[in-house]
Amino acid sequence: MDFTTRIDIRNDGLTLTHANRLLLLGSCFTDNIGSKLADAGFDPVVNPLGVLYNPMSILNALTDSSNPEFLEWTQKESSPGIAPTVEEDIERADTLIITFGTAWVYRLKSTGMIVANCKKQPENLFSRERLTSEQIISVWADFIGKNIEPKGKKILFTVSPIRHKRDGLHANQLSKSILLLAVDALCRQFPQTCFYFPSYEIMMDELRDYRFYADDMLHPSPMAVDYIWERFRSVYFDAKTIDFIGQFESLHRILRHRPFDAQNEDYINLIKETTEKLNKLKCSIR
Repeated sequence: MDFTTRIDIRNDGLTLTHANRLLLLGSCFTDNIGSKLADAGFDPVVNPLGVLYNPMSILNALTDSSNPEFLEWTQKESSPGIAPTVEEDIERADTLIITFGTAWVYRLKSTGMIVANCKKQPENLFSRERLTSEQIISVWADFIGKNIEPKGKKILFTVSPIRHKRDGLHANQLSKSILLLAVDALCRQFPQTCFYFPSYEIMMDELRDYRFYADDMLHPSPMAVDYIWERFRSVYFDAKTIDFIGQFESLHRILRHRPFDAQNEDYINLIKETTEKLNKLKCSIR
């Protein structure tokens, strides 16, 4: 007997391996997936400018990261060393994992710029508006057509399962619907370049019980994140990658273990041997 509605996830041609150079940008859920990828032996770059919630700010991070005005309103402090690093991360990446969080944006009244983060500044400095799917599609299609598709890069889109309650749950649904429509249009327009992972749908349907939510009843619980991660890896990792992850995680568990006596000679030798095995395993995929 089934007690949940299982989401059918098709792999339309995207496979991720440890050879991929991954850049993850977007909402808090990006940090969750990025952490899981790192724990599985990948080397992802995750939100180098901090969490980004709306599609316009995520795009600005990809196209305008050297703009001091944009950097001023991110979670990272503006400094000469940040922008070049982000530009290098973007150029280096062959696969982008993008998580849209909300269609609501804050626009700085003095300049008209959409800010990535209000940084707890007075609300009267900003105007607030909800993007349309057409606005999102227009700018992202232009970016993909010029900067992603010609270079053979890939984008894996997802919509964050974290609910934004400020305007009520109905408004949250409208916001998520706009994001879903925009992503669907982009995937249809660029079927060999853009892909979609339904983390939002998994949370809403497979994990709709409140035991899968954190104490705020809005964010996924650690158990829910683990479940979504399992669905993710089952879709995008091949057998060789999953086997590598198993070996990697096994060695990491040994290294994370904290003994009663860290100066014990047997323990020191075990750590040395395990580290050597881990380095050898990493070299096998380079």
